[in-house]
Amino acid sequence: MSTTTEANVWVTEDTWHRLLGQDVAHPNSGRHGTVGAVLIYVSKLTGRPVRKVAHMRPMDHSGREWTADPDTLQPLRPVSPPAPDNGTHS
Repeated sequence: MSTTTEANVWVTEDTWHRLLGQDVAHPNSGRHGTVGAVLIYVSKLTGRPVRKVAHMRPMDHSGREWTADPDTLQPLRPVSPPAPDNGTHS
């Protein structure tokens, strides 16, 4: 996990986000792309996340990358849920 700073927030990469590397649709723009990174902006004052931003590469090879709130993205293929912990990990 890498962290950088901006004026009033810490910016951290969410390397475990469920959509990372997944092909997604962005209904607000009508575009399709592959999630390359998800960044979390955390307030330096409160320590709470203030926003998340997903960075997508286009599937149409247009070269025009874009960002969006990851909660607005829809996977194009089902994303496997995390494996249940059957008491084998503590």
